[in-house]
Amino acid sequence: MRVVSVVALFLTAVAAKSLPADIVRCSRSDPNLNRCLDVHVMEAVRKFAGGNKDLGISQLEPLLIDKIQLGDPDTLQQEYNNVQLYGITSATILNSRANFSDENCHWDYESVTPSTRMEADYKVKGRLLLFHIDGQGKYNNTLYELQGQHSFKCEKYKKKNKTHIRITDHVFKFKPKRVVLDYDNIIVGNKQLSEEVRKTLNENSLAIYSDFGPALEKVMASVWMQNVNRVFSRVPEDELFLP
Repeated sequence: MRVVSVVALFLTAVAAKSLPADIVRCSRSDPNLNRCLDVHVMEAVRKFAGGNKDLGISQLEPLLIDKIQLGDPDTLQQEYNNVQLYGITSATILNSRANFSDENCHWDYESVTPSTRMEADYKVKGRLLLFHIDGQGKYNNTLYELQGQHSFKCEKYKKKNKTHIRITDHVFKFKPKRVVLDYDNIIVGNKQLSEEVRKTLNENSLAIYSDFGPALEKVMASVWMQNVNRVFSRVPEDELFLP
């Protein structure tokens, strides 16, 4: 849900010491640094979509998340387990605005992702639209034409006489043009009513998504920041970029 975020910068870091010779690193002194990031970061992401244990890269396609919990206990509680997120490596990065100096370390960019799909085991309890729901089963959520906004803040620190970069904050916002929701067995034991509820949810899917989208954005931002910092702690700054 896309959703490519901080993984892009993460893979730029990995490229500095990766085996493939065709990975392109960007130069911080290049006046076209932003354009280089736009073009080449996602190339690296796709090369490592299956992960790389030696480099500490987790599988990206699909991205696996153990559990996501969303919602307000007083209204609608949502729990998603064994989450598989497909499509994040299909994103395109646009309009990078990066500065990796000691004084002002940050990277902002926009992204466009054709679609992402989330599959999971779900439990939902509470009121959604006009329905009281207490369901569990299989969940499938597809977001189409995601427009993303990404903002990273970073800092420098020393480790074994080498300078490393650490992400200190990641804000990730995304907006789909269309959402398709599929909750299997959302009204337990009533297949016909479950189908009617599913139809109504999809007629109002953008409004429904807007209610829990921000919570999901925070979850995704946190997941990426943790993974990226794990890798950045291994890869010093002078191996992230060309001079």
